[in-house]
Amino acid sequence: MIAAPDVLCVGDLDLDLFVSVPTIPGFDQKVGGRHLGQMPGGMSANSAVAFTRLGRPARLMAAIGDDAGGGEALMKVAAEGVDVSHVVCRSGLNSFMCVVLLSPSGEKSLIRLETDAYLPRVADIVPAVFDGIRHIHVTYGDADLTEHVLRQARDRGITASLDLEPPDIQRAPARLAPVLELVDTLFVNREAWVCAAEALGVPLAPAMLKQGDGEIVVTMGADGCRHISAAGQTAAPGIVLDAIDTTGAGDCFAAAYIAARMEGAALPDRLRFANAAAALATLAYGAQSAMPRRRDVEEFLQSEGQTHA
Repeated sequence: MIAAPDVLCVGDLDLDLFVSVPTIPGFDQKVGGRHLGQMPGGMSANSAVAFTRLGRPARLMAAIGDDAGGGEALMKVAAEGVDVSHVVCRSGLNSFMCVVLLSPSGEKSLIRLETDAYLPRVADIVPAVFDGIRHIHVTYGDADLTEHVLRQARDRGITASLDLEPPDIQRAPARLAPVLELVDTLFVNREAWVCAAEALGVPLAPAMLKQGDGEIVVTMGADGCRHISAAGQTAAPGIVLDAIDTTGAGDCFAAAYIAARMEGAALPDRLRFANAAAALATLAYGAQSAMPRRRDVEEFLQSEGQTHA
């Protein structure tokens, strides 16, 4: 029997088209590619799958079109045990999808093919979505949606995390500051760290987050991560494996970090656990197919001589 979800992920669900290329082409360039298949993706859906595989049952609030691709993505996410009962299907629309170009080192470039079924709308966020939820994880794909969900979390006493990406920051830079005030945990990569500072006019700081009591986690791939709070900064070294596909690794990191935080793990253990989970998530093609299960992460940490509380 699947446990009731206590994490809510709000954002995107799509079907990713993966293409292996020898190098990422520039303008007016052509390279040969190899079709690797179509697999479910979307930042929020990826995190929901990661949460569930790590033993933290998740609910997904997303939108799809009524095409075959959306139906396939929804079916595969549901098969992972994610609660998809609140995913909205929009008639007559194609589902959001991404084209993912993968280099031989596993690094990626993405092209987002957005549609009107890209994200849920504010009107789709009904009270039942929050039933049983202890933590909410959101993206910044639509500022109205993000701020609404975060205000609902605040009003219900639910902790919240936000995963920021540069293209989303650039959509609504003026909305970022009030959104950050509603966030407990902020995840950014190095590019988003710079982009957010440009949008805000000052560098990111924990004081910008919920009543100055928030935390910022900067992910740096193989270089590890950095945690910033009012108490200071903590760095954790990266874990280098023979990566095949880094798609979804950041989404896995966020889910693993929050899962460990919800379980009361100490900060160094949270960072190690998240780094290990993200590294393991790069060992197969597809954003969700390689998401590790809890036992995989724990066995890996034990083999590396590390522990997770």
